[in-house]
Amino acid sequence: MGYTCETGESEGYEILKTHYYKTSYDLMKAAVIEYFSKKGYEVTEFNDDYGEGMIIGKKLQATVKIIMQNPRETSVDFFVEYFGLFGKKQVALFLADFYDYCGKKFEFKGLGLHQ
Repeated sequence: MGYTCETGESEGYEILKTHYYKTSYDLMKAAVIEYFSKKGYEVTEFNDDYGEGMIIGKKLQATVKIIMQNPRETSVDFFVEYFGLFGKKQVALFLADFYDYCGKKFEFKGLGLHQ
């Protein structure tokens, strides 16, 4: 009873495509920490050398990957493991809520721009 998925450049579903925003690595990292901390998740082990951090919740564990493509474009991807019922739906909500938050905070540039 679990579900695992990973976002990426050439994924078939829009929610699973790499999302790009007009912001810097540092601002996106701060947004990740702020958003998930407010939602009750623990954000740990952020490694700035690799742009990766861990997000840990009661039924969910995720790795977030932030890449600053250039000074005006930053991408964000996830590897998510959900442990419980309705995993696909819960992961979709997890991602959609975060992307909605980012869309209000930063200018959205597009999906899978570097395929």
